[in-house]
Amino acid sequence: MSGVRFGARAFAAGLACGGGLVAAALGWAQAPWRDPLQVAPAHYTVRLENDRVRVLEGVDEPGESIALHDHPDTLMVALSSFERRLTLANGRVIDTASRAGDVRWMPAQAHAGQNTGATQTRALFVEFKACPR
Repeated sequence: MSGVRFGARAFAAGLACGGGLVAAALGWAQAPWRDPLQVAPAHYTVRLENDRVRVLEGVDEPGESIALHDHPDTLMVALSSFERRLTLANGRVIDTASRAGDVRWMPAQAHAGQNTGATQTRALFVEFKACPR
């Protein structure tokens, strides 16, 4: 990959697409951006990046945890079946189960994650950077 990082400027552009009201209500407008690639470089790999999207592959093993990080509006595609516990920045805990092939919409959020199942987590995260023209 070219070394281009998905930074605060691109995130702010994404918020201009309609996520800004949610982000402002949750106090994210002033929060520092916690890029998954910086928070958990052993767990995330850039598969594709251009001016519109960044596609990350996320992988972790049973029992592993990933510290608090941010995602803009994201489309998640499960590459394997897995169980996870997400802890949102506000402390809310969500237990999830995904089957290989599941596709889910994730509105912009900050969360920590833990693999609570018996299988490896593998998923693609299509992070949206900017509004369509």
